[in-house]
Amino acid sequence: MKITGTLIVTALVIAVLLAIGGGLLALLAFGVGWVINLVMHLEPFQATVIGLAGMFIFGTLIKHIWDSVMATARNMDEFEEYDEDNEDEENDEDELPFYPGVPRWRQPLKSVDFSDTKPDDRCPCGSGRKYKNCHGVKQAK
Repeated sequence: MKITGTLIVTALVIAVLLAIGGGLLALLAFGVGWVINLVMHLEPFQATVIGLAGMFIFGTLIKHIWDSVMATARNMDEFEEYDEDNEDEENDEDELPFYPGVPRWRQPLKSVDFSDTKPDDRCPCGSGRKYKNCHGVKQAK
């Protein structure tokens, strides 16, 4: 009984918050539309629609910026963890080797033998590039 009551109260709280948020969003769109109406002399509905579209574009832009900042921070954390784990350790057979001159996205996903690969052969990692332009970058220099 307690769980059912808790679920009902939680659903009501979420519904009220969504209603308040939607009302505030509609009020903001109307206010932005009113300002656009004063500046551009459009119909109120057209100005409100332009205001809503602008708010949507602004929100999408903020989301993309947030996602890119968080992805960069997440990649930096992974890179720091990788450096801390492999400072003075040798590669185990379970771990894949790390090639310092090769970007992270081109690191091999499986253990591949590069020992008998010639510079002009296709890279055994499966990228489709020549070995000298893929994992053989450091060896060629």
